[in-house]
Amino acid sequence: MNSIISKGLDFILLSFVTAVLYFTHYNISMEYFLGYKIPLNAIYLFNYLSVLVFLIGSKLNLNYNFINPLTFFILLTFIKMLATILFFILFNNDQSYDIHLVVYNFFPVYFLLLSLEVFSLKKSLNNI
Repeated sequence: MNSIISKGLDFILLSFVTAVLYFTHYNISMEYFLGYKIPLNAIYLFNYLSVLVFLIGSKLNLNYNFINPLTFFILLTFIKMLATILFFILFNNDQSYDIHLVVYNFFPVYFLLLSLEVFSLKKSLNNI
């Protein structure tokens, strides 16, 4: 049981940090951005799933050695950047959201979860 928890600690930490950030962000946005519509659910779901896919892909690549870890990191980062651009294009085309508020609420979450992602991959990045 203890080994299962230690193997999944990155995913447990990611889920816990994301949930705490979401509820904190939701309460702050309800207090300060009451009249504005902010897609917090989409922002957190996108960021959580992108980090989750990145971590699972990186762990699988480390176990099965599909390609060089540095190449895999760059490839997944490029895919993540393209997905982020697509995310903003979709919300920019939807006229019910102010794209400036979407950007202001997206990037703090993005960078916090990105730092958690890099922290989780620190061991594999040191071996490159």
